[in-house]
Amino acid sequence: MARLRLLNANWYPGAALAASSEALALPVAASAHPDRSYVWRSLAEASAQMIDIDLGAVRAVTCVALANVKLLAGGVVALYQRGDGATPGDATLVATLPAANADRRVTFAFFAQASHRHWQLRWTNPGPVEDYAELGFAYLGTYFEPTVNVTVPMDVAEVDPSIVRQSVDRQRSTVSRTRYTMGQFAWVGLPDADRGDLRALWGTLGSAHPVFAVLDETRSWTAWMLYLQGQITERFREVDGRYDVGLEWEEAT
Repeated sequence: MARLRLLNANWYPGAALAASSEALALPVAASAHPDRSYVWRSLAEASAQMIDIDLGAVRAVTCVALANVKLLAGGVVALYQRGDGATPGDATLVATLPAANADRRVTFAFFAQASHRHWQLRWTNPGPVEDYAELGFAYLGTYFEPTVNVTVPMDVAEVDPSIVRQSVDRQRSTVSRTRYTMGQFAWVGLPDADRGDLRALWGTLGSAHPVFAVLDETRSWTAWMLYLQGQITERFREVDGRYDVGLEWEEAT
């Protein structure tokens, strides 16, 4: 199993964003808001749709992740870089993202480090037919991969928070809610450096800021947009400089 990657240094929310079009009350700024259900939506047009991203300075980027993506009919979404100058240049393809898993609603791509100021997300419309694109939340930055992988077996629980009411005669009424997963990432025998990086990640994000986590990049259903929960656990081991660390998490809905 590949090592867990935590996407923890997101340049996207602080970037200057400009969309090729946007629907009323669903602006491109929504894609930088951590409420993944508050989406940017383009107009329904028979053309490709773009979000231009100006990071303000040259930044190192090794991955992209998107939550709550709607593609144009028959198309894909891809990441391009557009150079380092004061104004963006020609678009060069960096990565084409695979289809998002229907349950996790997350798509992602990893690639060799590319350092640029200007980037672009582009939704292709090969038909072309009139259609609209959507994006709930975007990540553009780097990731942290501890040198020791999470322990397995690892339990992941899927929760249905729907509200169920029953009358005296057992007649049933329900209010559907979005399902989500929850679990714990646990590491055994982490060295000091990894322990410190995980503590820093937990301290920076807390329970307030989301993080993308990818357990196995070959399996789209093992990627989550999630929130860390209220505690980090540490166990000191007999071997000096080695620690067991646990982080509880809950998928963002």
